[in-house]
Amino acid sequence: MAQNSDRFLSKVELIMDSPTERNKFKQLSTFDDKIAFLRGHFIMDEMSIRLLERKYLLNESNRDSLVNQLEDIVLRSEN
Repeated sequence: MAQNSDRFLSKVELIMDSPTERNKFKQLSTFDDKIAFLRGHFIMDEMSIRLLERKYLLNESNRDSLVNQLEDIVLRSEN
């Protein structure tokens, strides 16, 4: 797992290390479904979820950035 100061993204990297969880995530079609999957995942702690909500979900441009980062994590995990 790459070192990352962002606790939420570090947790996402851990989740995407699992091929099963990665495939579940990739089958989700909407942004809201993907966020619900990550928010409800057993590996997420309260601090990570709060970071997600504050840093990424408060404005639209941060959501776009989050989508790009999630796609990058999935691609890196598949290699």
